[in-house]
Amino acid sequence: MRTCLTRPVTLALLAGGMIFSAARVKADHGPRLNELLSRGQLAAAETEFAQAATQQNDQQARMSLGIVQFLQAVENLARGQYRFGLLQEFAQQIPILRLPVPPNPHPEQAAYSDLQNLLTAFARQLERAEKTLGQVDTQDVKLTLLLGRVRLDIDGDGTASDAESFWKIFTTINRGLQAEHAEEFALGLDGADVHWLRGYCHLLMAFCDMALAYDGREWFETCGHLLYPRIDTPYEFLQQETRSGQFDSRRIADLIAAIHLLNFPLKDADKLRSAHQHLLAMIVQSRHCWERALAETDDDREWIPNPQQTSVIGLRVAREQIDGWHAVLDEFGAVLEGKKLIPFWRKYGGLPLFGFQLGPVDVIPDIGTGINAKRFFTEPRDLDLILFLTGTGAVPYLEEGPLSTPETWQRITRVFQGEFFGFAIWFN
Repeated sequence: MRTCLTRPVTLALLAGGMIFSAARVKADHGPRLNELLSRGQLAAAETEFAQAATQQNDQQARMSLGIVQFLQAVENLARGQYRFGLLQEFAQQIPILRLPVPPNPHPEQAAYSDLQNLLTAFARQLERAEKTLGQVDTQDVKLTLLLGRVRLDIDGDGTASDAESFWKIFTTINRGLQAEHAEEFALGLDGADVHWLRGYCHLLMAFCDMALAYDGREWFETCGHLLYPRIDTPYEFLQQETRSGQFDSRRIADLIAAIHLLNFPLKDADKLRSAHQHLLAMIVQSRHCWERALAETDDDREWIPNPQQTSVIGLRVAREQIDGWHAVLDEFGAVLEGKKLIPFWRKYGGLPLFGFQLGPVDVIPDIGTGINAKRFFTEPRDLDLILFLTGTGAVPYLEEGPLSTPETWQRITRVFQGEFFGFAIWFN
């Protein structure tokens, strides 16, 4: 009799424990994540969500942790650039430095090794974030992120102020942003966005690896003052201040030197091979992103929308554009794998680049002479960028084979109606 009576009680307790456990695993971490990010408490957020992510099947906690780790990478890079007083005028022309950083009235002196260490740390933190995001089951995860309220401690004073909020930082490049709009700017992140962010991690890691593969010390010590107000250089006269708004022949000379010294000895061939793998991984993540996006049936503040959804920024994406993007991935992947070659412009009378030409172009055949991009990464050499672009530096990579022609790029990008690069940055 006792067994008969206790069995239902035991089952009820077990069921209750399972329900409690399920509720715990399915807890909504969004409010807590947004609270910590709005205070700029990234370290506390990492500790909290790292602990929560160890619980079985808590996909949202893992996603939150990956987002926090990505933001930590961005924060540390921005903090380093602020420390050395990054000058925005020329930094905006360099992808890995294109990060809005407020002026530092008291910058530290920047040595070439400091910048190398900064990029190395950035790449490692991105790798950590990507690995965390790679553990998320993207079939069943959802999270609301109040992006406009995120704050980063850029000046390293231990406090993330209003001036260091995302929206405030980006008003430096988009003055149309308004505080009241930014504060309520929310993203309904899901599995597609996990793959999207992983793709961007790989892209940024590829940039880091390419920069770290070559020795740029001579360029930095000769032209680094274009990027930072105080650099460690044997040429002290380069530190002379230029009066803003006035013509200065010294600045013209510096720009000429910056172009002349785009000649970088190879330092670490493995970094270029790693960059190649990151670019291929980016393509894989972009495909997974759209696979997840196309399977969605809701419409909740989407960052990457399918044709039945509207993006949080008010844009819609047609199925033809998604198909066109997959064609772009196919073509770009074929170039990276060396299955298609980049037409050698000296032979065909123009410089074809993703469907655009500089100068008159002859009809380019489907099979001809071109640059094998895969060999550029897997069989690297010293890089003289000027000679490479003018032709002679590309000779070691020339082959005969199928070409990725301008006509192909024009055809597959036509659906973007002249806005291909904008869509590419958005789609990743």
